[in-house]
Amino acid sequence: MIQKNKTALQRAADLLARQEQSEKVLRKKLLLRKYETEEIDAAIDKLKKYKYLNDEETCANMFENLYAEERLSVKQICLKLIQRGYDSDFIQNLIPADTYQHEYNAALKIAVKKFAGNNSADLKFKQKFWQHLASKGFDSEIIGAVFKDLNCNGN
Repeated sequence: MIQKNKTALQRAADLLARQEQSEKVLRKKLLLRKYETEEIDAAIDKLKKYKYLNDEETCANMFENLYAEERLSVKQICLKLIQRGYDSDFIQNLIPADTYQHEYNAALKIAVKKFAGNNSADLKFKQKFWQHLASKGFDSEIIGAVFKDLNCNGN
């Protein structure tokens, strides 16, 4: 049996059960469903009280998971978390001091996947290679190192 008139708390719990949300995104989704601001505030306060909603913990966990996967640049991870409604200052504090190895590994994985079997030295290929990795948020130092290593290895 489907309940038609759910409270803001019930709707928020349903949304959190499907996927972790930031407070900002959760609030926005509830507002779009025409709940009153006071009811939304009460629901969010209750969820925080019982630790179902904790932006700092959720953001830190997401950052750690995305960082460990080595599939995205640090810039992409930060943008993804900002888009999900987390505080950019808090996100900046999560970035490790030395990210070179992570950036290199992530860029290498992306380059190998995108350009597998193509180690052409022509200018057009090099431009494509650089543009693709730059669009993913990698800086020129990382892109240059990956390009050099892939060409030296003959991949």
